[in-house]
Amino acid sequence: MSESRLFIKALSVLPVLVSLVIIAGCITTPAAPGSSISSSAPVSSPSSGSHLPAPASDPAVSIQLEGNIYGISSNPQVGIDTITFTIGLPLKAPEVDLTRMEIVFSTHGTASVILTHGSRDSTTTFTTTRGNYAITSLRPAEEVEVAFRVKGVPAGTTVNIELRPSAGVPLSLSRIVPAMLYSTNILG
Repeated sequence: MSESRLFIKALSVLPVLVSLVIIAGCITTPAAPGSSISSSAPVSSPSSGSHLPAPASDPAVSIQLEGNIYGISSNPQVGIDTITFTIGLPLKAPEVDLTRMEIVFSTHGTASVILTHGSRDSTTTFTTTRGNYAITSLRPAEEVEVAFRVKGVPAGTTVNIELRPSAGVPLSLSRIVPAMLYSTNILG
């Protein structure tokens, strides 16, 4: 085989080899010196309050938080009076009937309030919407905004929110209302 033909074959194989190396690098976890790469990735429980989404390969995991939790205040001196956030489902999760879901809301020193799905957000019901439309079920890879009212939660208070779907794993979230309140606040 001539040198030019060998050179052309080498150049045609090179992009394939480079892409394989890049793909392999993207799907493996680098190991620390002296350790080995495990064959299974750690799974975080959605009830741990983690900001990380649940792994899409676990069908037992359902609802996950998508982004921040916001506290809305109509009077910042009193505290926040509405909580809103977005939830979603991993690709392989089963559909969730939002009308059968409950949300449990509490702060330190107050009794838990169980909210049910409703057509208007209040201190006993929550709404689920996408855009300006009410949504009653959540399908994989979709997102829905949840909103409900709370009785004036002052600055610096820890709030606990647990989403309990009728089937699947509950999602527990704990956040702190910021020390300085504005009309819209990210709970940290």
